[in-house]
Amino acid sequence: MSMPRRQGGDVLSWLSRVSFALSYLLAMSTPAWKQGTFTHVPVLRFRLSGQRFQVGVLTLLPLLSAVAWGVAHVVQRPARGWRWGPRHALLPVIGFGAWSLIRIWPIHIQHTALVTAVSIALFWSTYLYLLQEQGERWALWLVAALVTVQGGVAVLQFARQSALGLSALGELAIDPQGQGASVIEAGGRRWLRAYGLTPHPNVLGGYLGMGLLVCLGALVFGRARWRRWLWVPLILGSMGLFFTFSRAAWLGTGVGLAFMIAVTRLWRVVQWRSPRVRQRACVAGIVLVAAAVVLSVLFRDLLVTRFLRLSSPLEATSIQERLVDMRQAWGLIRTVPLKGTGSGYYIGALWAGVGEDRPPGFRRVHSTLLLATAELGVGGALLWMWLLLAPPVALVRQPERARSQIVGWAAALLAAVVVGLFDSYLYIPSTWWPALYVGLMLGGWACAYGTGRDQEQTR
Repeated sequence: MSMPRRQGGDVLSWLSRVSFALSYLLAMSTPAWKQGTFTHVPVLRFRLSGQRFQVGVLTLLPLLSAVAWGVAHVVQRPARGWRWGPRHALLPVIGFGAWSLIRIWPIHIQHTALVTAVSIALFWSTYLYLLQEQGERWALWLVAALVTVQGGVAVLQFARQSALGLSALGELAIDPQGQGASVIEAGGRRWLRAYGLTPHPNVLGGYLGMGLLVCLGALVFGRARWRRWLWVPLILGSMGLFFTFSRAAWLGTGVGLAFMIAVTRLWRVVQWRSPRVRQRACVAGIVLVAAAVVLSVLFRDLLVTRFLRLSSPLEATSIQERLVDMRQAWGLIRTVPLKGTGSGYYIGALWAGVGEDRPPGFRRVHSTLLLATAELGVGGALLWMWLLLAPPVALVRQPERARSQIVGWAAALLAAVVVGLFDSYLYIPSTWWPALYVGLMLGGWACAYGTGRDQEQTR
């Protein structure tokens, strides 16, 4: 009886992993709650605080994954208990999530509290699921698949300068002449920046940059049998990242890359005496330089506008709006520095502070650090920084562990810190996107850190 039970548990475990992977890829390819794959074939509709919610049949995929995993866990009766990951990862994961849930109270808006609670639940579940399933490789391939899909869509969008008609997945109806579209005005033309299947080019750029660092770490230090396939997401993801024209994403990716080179001392790892290694390095260098030159020449006006023509109407307006948002955020922080406004109540707190002369509207501040401080207080902001900085700091303190694919996960989290200084789409309590992505990054790091795969490997 033990063998059939074991085989049945393996089937259920496989079903759980497949359901989890599909759920993750679909969720990370859906820009908004109210449209896309998880609203099709509705099985439940409800209203909460005046907001309409529609739950589609594909929303049952995460439930199927959880049930299959639970039954498999009971059937297989694993001797080993729960895996929690290293303390430097586990403690901030618990601390930041718990404080975000505590600061839901008192509940002023029900649907805001629901979004925060669901986001933290997804964050914790993703982190713990990967650890229980020892899912480092699963996490890597999920990142690679996501980068491939989003990068490919981004390249096609930029080439066509319009949406691809993927409305079933929730693709936005973007058009360079449409009001509100994120564009660059150069050479008398409005150029549409690549959105992918995300709500904004900056969001796409940040997630692509983090994913590229993970894939690059696995390509350089991973197992030679399968790492060659990572060139596909690296090429498509790099092109997609370029066409987002997101300066913060470019900076974060660059900082993460510099961290990888420095902490691994890559110039010492590579066996430069080998003719084969020198030949490959030479070819790679020529290709990279040629690609950089071609892109710089073809899109010179767009790059000049993004970096040098900051007084152009679009760039000047964007910069001015961000400065106004930062002043408003600092005003809230000075008012409630310790406990903050509460999870999800940043905009509501701004509205509560205005008098009869009401402004046309408020925006969320373009800084995860400022947003976390405003909503969760100084303690919440410290927990946020601890959450992201603990892995790269651990590698700095243990450089002998850095020469493995684990360095890609740490570099991605460091890139998230840099990106978070300039934008707030990585703020976990806000929606499922950052909850799933940061949870995956930390789960992948924890799996790699706690297994034998992160031993030094040289080529």
